[in-house]
Amino acid sequence: MDSTKIQEAFKFLSNHELVGWDKGFVESVTEWFERHNGLSEKQYSLLANIVEKFSPENLQAKEEWTVEYHSKHAANAKIIAKYYEGTGYFTALARDILFEETFAPSRKQWKAISENKYAQKVLATYHQDPAYTAGDMVAFRQTDEIKRFLRKHEVPFNGAVVLEYLEEVVSHAKGAKRLKVLPVGSTEPVLTEERHLKKFRKKKKKSKKKAKK
Repeated sequence: MDSTKIQEAFKFLSNHELVGWDKGFVESVTEWFERHNGLSEKQYSLLANIVEKFSPENLQAKEEWTVEYHSKHAANAKIIAKYYEGTGYFTALARDILFEETFAPSRKQWKAISENKYAQKVLATYHQDPAYTAGDMVAFRQTDEIKRFLRKHEVPFNGAVVLEYLEEVVSHAKGAKRLKVLPVGSTEPVLTEERHLKKFRKKKKKSKKKAKK
């Protein structure tokens, strides 16, 4: 691979702001080039693709998309990215969305991360009205999963007070809206999801039958 072309590509990119994967890749191949005085065909091909992103036509399209993304999609992107951060999928992209304030994924990346059925379920859950309000009394549904959860957190009584809802959804399951509750008899709040809760109902006292004379 022609070293002159590679150096020209590095010089060209040094005058542009790189973010996300592009930034990491260019830093990586720059170090590789300095050690080995060359790049593989695959490395150079990827480098050339990054250079092409800064053509006048692509820069204009990117600018228009960046404005659209930050004005229309960024809020939902953070919701989706928080979900994907814990799944093992789209991990690098999710972290860029969450922690790089100026970052905007490409239109292709945005479609991939947002238009699948899991992301759509997460968004639907996030935007739906909460089933409870702060101060409501709730009870935990007695599934095996919740029984283990109650034992782990040493919850003494199957009742809790809703404290607040969290601005995140970490599961695509139905009813996965997250909230913080304080179990009755405990001083430590716990995190759970609506699907694990139900309205608290006091058990009716059995009426004593009058003895016959």
